[in-house]
Amino acid sequence: MNVRLKFGARALFGCLALASAITGFFVWAKAEYGQAEAVSVAETFLFRLRSGDYENAFELTTKNGYVGKTPADLQQFTQRHTCLSGRFVWSSPPQTNGNRLRRLIRGQSIDMDEVRVEFEGACLLGVSLRRTSDNRWLVYYFASHAG
Repeated sequence: MNVRLKFGARALFGCLALASAITGFFVWAKAEYGQAEAVSVAETFLFRLRSGDYENAFELTTKNGYVGKTPADLQQFTQRHTCLSGRFVWSSPPQTNGNRLRRLIRGQSIDMDEVRVEFEGACLLGVSLRRTSDNRWLVYYFASHAG
């Protein structure tokens, strides 16, 4: 009887540990991945624009298209979007840890190719970034917008 009780307690403990591990995995898999690197680049970019450091802000861009081909073009584009303040609120498209794990298992790139980072404060501001072939995030567009 004593051996049965010990075996039963160990089996119960093992089942609880397994259930906890499975639950923890599902909670982790459903948790949103926050695109921290892209958000950091967007915040640094906006900080440099607010500081008037167009040369270094330009280094964080794709150096073509909407933001311009030179720091002077970037400065001119920035003057049309005077609201550069705010705090980070979200990024899109949303991606979970489970999505990243699924992509890794399939042999796909785990990072998105494009991310939009949204800020809010005195106005709403969106910063769009693209991932380059050398795995860097660069700004290709930004603008204040309506809700």
